[in-house]
Amino acid sequence: MIFCLVALALIMVWARAFYGSMEAYQRGETYLEDKQYVRAVTFFDRAIHWYTPFNPYVRKSAERLWDIGEQAERGGDLQLALMAYRTIRRGFYGASHFITPGRLWISKSERKIDTLLRWEENKGKVANETTTIRKKILEDQKSSSPSVLWTILLEMGFLGWVGSIICLIMFTFGRKKKDPFPKSSMFPWITLAVLFFVLWIMGMMKA
Repeated sequence: MIFCLVALALIMVWARAFYGSMEAYQRGETYLEDKQYVRAVTFFDRAIHWYTPFNPYVRKSAERLWDIGEQAERGGDLQLALMAYRTIRRGFYGASHFITPGRLWISKSERKIDTLLRWEENKGKVANETTTIRKKILEDQKSSSPSVLWTILLEMGFLGWVGSIICLIMFTFGRKKKDPFPKSSMFPWITLAVLFFVLWIMGMMKA
């Protein structure tokens, strides 16, 4: 029974993340069609942060961001191109837990970022400004792992939420019919489940 409850909880988590990713991707597509590129990048970033295994919207969001970056390159919009490529990299690092998904996308994005900045430096248009940007991005690239604190809080929130739900279900259905069942005794478990769920969501957004 405990195994089934854990499996059910994991399915619920996957479904919630899948829905969040799908919704963010669809809003990103809407903004992209309206040529509101900054807002589109924002929502594609959110879709990647809702990473779950076998979620097609994560890959689609990375592809859209890559297309935005390449289109901006062709149009000479360095700022937008860098924003798109950095968003791919940041999105997958933000979705990291025990593993880092999208390593190929991260590697491709870092090469693009480095190439763009070198190209601008050699061209001499915005040498000083670009050098500063490049240093900041290279420093950002050195931090190849997500926030340790928020990752720990994220895992604590997820495990605490699952544990609270399991305890609540076992407490509810594991009692004998003849035993009194005060509803007030359910309140601590419900409160813990809500608090851990909020912590889990905040961890996914901040990590």
